[in-house]
Amino acid sequence: MDIQFERVSYTYQVNTPFSYQALKNINMEIKTGEFVAVVGHTGSGKSTLLQHINGLLLPTEGQVRVGEFHLSRENKRQDLKKLRKKVGIVFQYPEHQLFEESVERDISFGLKNFQVPSGEMQSRVMDALEKVQLSEDILEKSPFELSGGQMRRVAIAGVLAMNPEVLILDEPTAGLDPKGQQDIMNMFYHLHKTRHMTTILVTHQMNHALQYADHIFVLADGSLHMEGTPEQIFSQANELKKANLDMPDVLSLINQINQKFGTNITYKRREPAELAKEIVDKIRENKRL
Repeated sequence: MDIQFERVSYTYQVNTPFSYQALKNINMEIKTGEFVAVVGHTGSGKSTLLQHINGLLLPTEGQVRVGEFHLSRENKRQDLKKLRKKVGIVFQYPEHQLFEESVERDISFGLKNFQVPSGEMQSRVMDALEKVQLSEDILEKSPFELSGGQMRRVAIAGVLAMNPEVLILDEPTAGLDPKGQQDIMNMFYHLHKTRHMTTILVTHQMNHALQYADHIFVLADGSLHMEGTPEQIFSQANELKKANLDMPDVLSLINQINQKFGTNITYKRREPAELAKEIVDKIRENKRL
């Protein structure tokens, strides 16, 4: 499903002394099957924006198109339950939403709400477990007996069991150690590639935006500050600074090496070992000249 924001603004607590405009005239488009990153500093409007995609919030002005759905203040009488079957959101710290007595009951909770037949429900639960790389022997366990990483995967499985066409990831690696972050992001990227889901990563981590996204939207103070490919975005260090964002670590390192040794190394989304080999080779080559 294509997603379009057309002149979207959103104000919390309209017509009160506490009113606050969180989004300002947002125009953006996400194509079916893309992996996009929405990045921005705290308070930039990222979370407000994502809640418009499945109708948790409706624009104060403008409209959001999600496939056949047109979301606006004037068009409230829609079956948003049908939309929410198609758009899954993995919120920050999703494991905090676990509450059932067993893993199986937690994963199937949303399916029951949408009245999925019991036979199909079982196959979806098993498929979701496979997607998050957990074994079926945990199905009868309490989710609270699991490790933190396993709990997060169970919570994610509950979202994936709905077979969403669009998957929104709101800071999905929050609280994880570096290896846990890499494992979770690789899992999402694999799902994106194999299931052809439109994937929207909401993050303040520039490294993840660089490594996984096809297209990046940069928010600042509720406005769309920049958009483009990772190469386009991260070639504009001064504009990123205006949005209170840093360059990804690997690009900062490459820039320092190029400046110090006169090399012309580029990132090209390569694995660390391959990139390291080129760095060593280029430095040696320059020293011989």
